[in-house]
Amino acid sequence: MTIIKGFFNMYKLLIVDDEKIVIEGLKSATNWKEHNIEIVGAASDGEEALKEITNKQPDIVLADIRMPKMNGLDLIKETKNLNLETVFIIISGYSKFDYAKRAIQLEAIDYLVKPIEVDEIIDSIKNAILKLEKIKSEKQTTERINEYQVELEEKRVLDYILGHRSVDPEKDHRLKTFSFFNIGLKGYSWEDSKETEKLQVLLGHLKNLLDNRGIESFIYTIDSQIVIMFSNSSLDIGNDLIQDLLTLIFHDIKIRPNVGISNSYENISEIKKAYSEAKEALKNGIFRNRLVTYYFDLETYNHSFGNSIIEEINQFFKESSPHLLSRISPFIDKVFLDCKKSNLSPEKSKYLCFKIVNHCLEYIESEYEIKNIGGERYLLYEELNLLQSLEEIRVWLEQFIAKSTVFLNENHVSYNEKLIIDLKSFINTNYSEPIVLDDLGKLFHKNPAYLCSLFSKAVGNTIFEYITNVRLNNAKKLLRTSNLKVSEICKQVGYENQKYFNQVFKKNIGTTPGLYRSQHIIK
Repeated sequence: MTIIKGFFNMYKLLIVDDEKIVIEGLKSATNWKEHNIEIVGAASDGEEALKEITNKQPDIVLADIRMPKMNGLDLIKETKNLNLETVFIIISGYSKFDYAKRAIQLEAIDYLVKPIEVDEIIDSIKNAILKLEKIKSEKQTTERINEYQVELEEKRVLDYILGHRSVDPEKDHRLKTFSFFNIGLKGYSWEDSKETEKLQVLLGHLKNLLDNRGIESFIYTIDSQIVIMFSNSSLDIGNDLIQDLLTLIFHDIKIRPNVGISNSYENISEIKKAYSEAKEALKNGIFRNRLVTYYFDLETYNHSFGNSIIEEINQFFKESSPHLLSRISPFIDKVFLDCKKSNLSPEKSKYLCFKIVNHCLEYIESEYEIKNIGGERYLLYEELNLLQSLEEIRVWLEQFIAKSTVFLNENHVSYNEKLIIDLKSFINTNYSEPIVLDDLGKLFHKNPAYLCSLFSKAVGNTIFEYITNVRLNNAKKLLRTSNLKVSEICKQVGYENQKYFNQVFKKNIGTTPGLYRSQHIIK
């Protein structure tokens, strides 16, 4: 085997022998750089060698078997305890089979008996490099598999949260106790690319903080909120953890967050309910200008306030879709009449108004972009909080409903429909370039997994199936109407590898590009 300089990384070599003349001889035995080797040090006994290994973490150790303080075989054992991927080549003045057998048992690459030829050493070094490359490749493969499994689980959990997939308790039996921690960022520019980069850094920091506490978590950005699902059988979201999360958020993006926290559940089938609770708690916390709001406290507040009125509002919005806004005015009159009869305070009346506005926004938000209807939620809540009298609250609510109705009448294409149209347009224009799901997520300011789910639900195909169809349709057109080589067509429709292009074409069209051309070419 010939090692081509530059093809491999430089590998660090440590030489260990109790004879200085042997060390110097090995250092000058060959031009080590030509073999992608950098000598990082030498040691004359086992203990010194172990210190050098700990500090410099060499890739390869060329060590004598008999040395003062610690022999070569014990040095291998001690190095294994450091969990390093260092490999050993043992050199010895003894050809005893027992020594060689023990070295092999300790996974030494080779056992060389003095005197040693330079070619023997170089061959052993080459074998060591092969072993290191194999270890590296296996590690990368394992990491890719683990990353893929994590991504699959994250997407599955997101689909559960959004209701895009039925919960499978058997598959997710390890997701025991869980709860949600929804974070709102007042004034944050979600569509600013620079802010998006900061947000990605923040999400990484949040994940690291939780991992370091031994708390399993899933972190998403959904509808302009950071959503954290805590999953841990012994989970306790204490005040210290909450404070650390809030401090980290403020440190990274200089925004004081609002947080809504759901109840804790033990049945994975309750996942969507828990998410909705955290959303509701966050909205209420924003309205009441509270840093942290627990859904449990909200339930208590609703109970003391009067569950009958709250339930009446919830029932109206549950039954009135799809023509909700056209039927809401008489209902609002009834609610405010009840407020007058019950002598409710402005604060409690505002809370009822908040519930109605929230339901309206949720109805509109399922199809339309919120910022086009009266402004961001934070601004709407601030406006509502400034009102003093019951009449002011009623007038403001009627104006909000009127604005929303006008907007809906003027915008027949929903926000999600427009998003899918824009996404398809981008693919149809850029199919010849590499298209990566993460890049699409950044471009359209959506979580990639959520974008993929939204697209599949609307179109009936995955994004990648759609990209493949667009590319193959354009490839078929070029095969029928041009004299371009198949290799040229392959690159024009976004495939770098012609063999892979041929496989995809045959799998989807049922024949090879060459046969398709011969059957369909326009003469």
